[in-house]
Amino acid sequence: MSAVEERFQAMLAKRKKEKIEVVEKKQKGVLSKKKIDIADVFEVDSSVFNNLTDDKELVKYLEEKSIEMLSIQSKNIILLGKNLTEVFDELGKKGSPEGLYLKYLEFNGYKKDTALRLRKRYELFSLTTDERIKNIISILPVRAIEEFYKDKENILSLLLEEKNDIDYKRAKDIIDSKTVTVKEIKKVSSAEINFGIEKIEDLYEKINNNFNKLDGKKKEKITKLLLEIEKLLS
Repeated sequence: MSAVEERFQAMLAKRKKEKIEVVEKKQKGVLSKKKIDIADVFEVDSSVFNNLTDDKELVKYLEEKSIEMLSIQSKNIILLGKNLTEVFDELGKKGSPEGLYLKYLEFNGYKKDTALRLRKRYELFSLTTDERIKNIISILPVRAIEEFYKDKENILSLLLEEKNDIDYKRAKDIIDSKTVTVKEIKKVSSAEINFGIEKIEDLYEKINNNFNKLDGKKKEKITKLLLEIEKLLS
């Protein structure tokens, strides 16, 4: 990469960061002072325990305990990421050999790939001051974290735009939708990019005529892609 390209990439990164900061500052004026926790962004699927018992009180108890368990795990996973990031950065500053970091991981029972995933989660967690998003990041599955990390500035901006409406399910939908869109775009060759108005009209007609005949999975995928197109045009 040339010096000009590097400066251009740095400028883009700076602009994305400034955009995130502006959105967060706007949110600070409307965010509630109430402390946000896992229960505010995650809800246990009612079918998990309801399918096994009719005891409503017992179901409620198990749902509450599940949230409590998730909260404990999420705090621990962020603390682990913080520890590993601090050690990695400190050793890097001192020019220590990579083998020293690997020995640290080995001594504490962590594989290199696992440690990297924990550090990525902590990095995403540290990117924002929004408590709802922090809680969501702490409980996202590994695969979602990996996809989030690949396009962190753009996805974080989308999450922040949701403001107080953002929760675990909505965040997963945004990440999945962004991932699907990127993958679909990569499949398009340069010859296919020339997409005329006739093709758009034809595509609209196909969706209009066939949407209700599709299975749930295909309907969901089309809906996510259309939402992404709508956001790009707004």
